Amino acid sequence: MVKSLLLNHTKTLKAEPSSNKEFDTSKETRKEALLLTNDLLGVINLGTEQGLFPEFTGHRNLASVPFSGRYRLIDFTLTNMITQNINQVGIFTLDKYRSLMDHLGSGKEWDLDRSQGGLHIFPPALKPDGEAYLGDLANFSMHREHFIRSKQPYVVITGSNVLTTIDYTDMLAHHKSMGADITLAYTTHEQKCGYCRPIRLGENDRVVGISERGFSPDDEYTYTETIIMSKNLFMRLVDEATSKGEYDLLDGVIRPQLHRLHVHGYHYVGKMQVIHSVLSYYNESMRLLRGEGIIYDFPHIYTKIKHEPPTRYLKGSKVNEALVANGCKIHGEVQNSILFRGVEVSKHARVKNSIISSKSIIEEGAVVENAILDKEVVVKRGQVIRGTIDEPIVIAKRTVV
Repeated sequence: MVKSLLLNHTKTLKAEPSSNKEFDTSKETRKEALLLTNDLLGVINLGTEQGLFPEFTGHRNLASVPFSGRYRLIDFTLTNMITQNINQVGIFTLDKYRSLMDHLGSGKEWDLDRSQGGLHIFPPALKPDGEAYLGDLANFSMHREHFIRSKQPYVVITGSNVLTTIDYTDMLAHHKSMGADITLAYTTHEQKCGYCRPIRLGENDRVVGISERGFSPDDEYTYTETIIMSKNLFMRLVDEATSKGEYDLLDGVIRPQLHRLHVHGYHYVGKMQVIHSVLSYYNESMRLLRGEGIIYDFPHIYTKIKHEPPTRYLKGSKVNEALVANGCKIHGEVQNSILFRGVEVSKHARVKNSIISSKSIIEEGAVVENAILDKEVVVKRGQVIRGTIDEPIVIAKRTVV
């Protein structure tokens, strides 16, 4: 059985809004939904992702990490925004963002190459010595002109490594109907997650506490790192916090307001995938092979277009339960694995329970099992790379084994 990734977009499409629930397809309902999301300024905050997944982020930031055969992590957040008609998005970076800028370009593939609104990528706010990052609040404060010039009255703030299909239209409508000052999205989560934060709710879904990272199945709800509030309130809270020497959005803005303002919870009932470590990346990728990943909840996922030929399955090849992108050349055996664009698996080579990034080559007779190979890795003839499902081996970009 062969599973191939067929989401190869050759042109920019204007998709209908994505949702966690069935959409009313009537013209008036869709018009109302578009008007709501037109009120939202998209903010993708990469300032809280520092130090995560160092094995893959030595030369790129986390948002640029390849995922699901042909995409980058940021593609999922961007797709969720643009399919809901959020047409102005600011990305607030942290470090190593050259790869991100190369991937996003002008934003054309996401229909964000616009004269009004569109895609904006902002450099990090550094200390005067240029060496230390101040924090995400400093990022927002340094680029406050972006918020002043935008026409949208509300902001939705999220990250790149917590993948969801949150219906921002419904979340904003809920925010307004509850008369909330700040609305946080939360969800149930069945798996232990060292990165996730448990969230505590009081009467009528008022948020009364956000714990430190470390979610266990005993905790009832987890924070999805997604916030909606009015732009004016956001700017005022950022100004107040930075004037007091605060630099962290959660600790300097959100937590101090839990008992001062109406901070409300919005229950997200869809899937969530969290990428924060080698093991989480491996496990969440393997979920895709079981049809459980968030990729299956998107009608389209937009990404940088690369024109490559179809994958070639040569005589003698065996491919079972695999996600295979285009441009690959397979002469050996691939089982329960993900192959990105342009991977070569030579004759008598075997790939099992592994993730092989773009342009990697597995030479004749080589074995790769329970491993993650970054881009352009070469596994020489007859070599064996074998990890375990609990400790997959990671091979750095352009390594020759």
